[in-house]
Amino acid sequence: MDHLVRNADGDELLFIHQGRGELFCDYGHLTFEAGDYILIPRGTMWRLACAEPLAALLIEASNASYSLPEKGLVGPHAIFDPALLDIPRIDAAFEQQQSDAARWSVKIKRRGAVSTVTYPFNPLDAVGWHGDLSVARINVRDIRPLMSHRYHLPPSAHTTFVGNRFVVCTFVPRPFESDAGALKVPFFHNNDDYDEMLFYHAGNFFSRDNIHPGMITLHPAGFTHGPHPKALKNMLKQSKPATDEIAVMVDARDALEIGAAARSVEWAGYVDSWKGG
Repeated sequence: MDHLVRNADGDELLFIHQGRGELFCDYGHLTFEAGDYILIPRGTMWRLACAEPLAALLIEASNASYSLPEKGLVGPHAIFDPALLDIPRIDAAFEQQQSDAARWSVKIKRRGAVSTVTYPFNPLDAVGWHGDLSVARINVRDIRPLMSHRYHLPPSAHTTFVGNRFVVCTFVPRPFESDAGALKVPFFHNNDDYDEMLFYHAGNFFSRDNIHPGMITLHPAGFTHGPHPKALKNMLKQSKPATDEIAVMVDARDALEIGAAARSVEWAGYVDSWKGG
């Protein structure tokens, strides 16, 4: 039996860390690869057909929907042009997968519980759709960061998607601040309004030492943090003209809970990594 999923509790946002393949959904078919965000509206039926092993970050907007941030004075085309949002198509690949006559089950999530509906055919059998609600995809290559040569911009300047009581930010390569007096690493701070979760996707993370792609850090609200000692020491003598890191950050107004799976792989010494020189 083949399987589909549908989340009736909220929008889902997938960030593809590793792997590539095809997504099939109510709206048609699209191809995905590493570095893609895939925004899936609530109630959408979907599945992934992977061409290679997949690792992804899933962020759910429970009882809410995602939207794009207000761009203010920098204009609606800042950060990324909305025209670059790719949507599924009812194409030959979508029509081909409809011919699968196997039994299909749909796992439907509602109020945190999962029900299963079984079909004797593939229910992804749309022949067309109309409207402005759809799955959408954009790659980190298409995100253009805001930057200033004199001022280290706060993370909120890099907001990519807005949820209910949280935002998703994307850090992509950008030039270092060039002014002689400019701070070139994140400033020391304690965020009294948000828990900060950072997922490291690729590159060399200049403000952290011993952090590698695939790792996640969590800085709860009220805990002072900032650049690691190594990064702080080198901040005024950067040997490279630009950063080469890609990371996804979630700033959440409500406290984030650490699940058992995360605790089983926690690096307990992370809190001590600011010690020393």
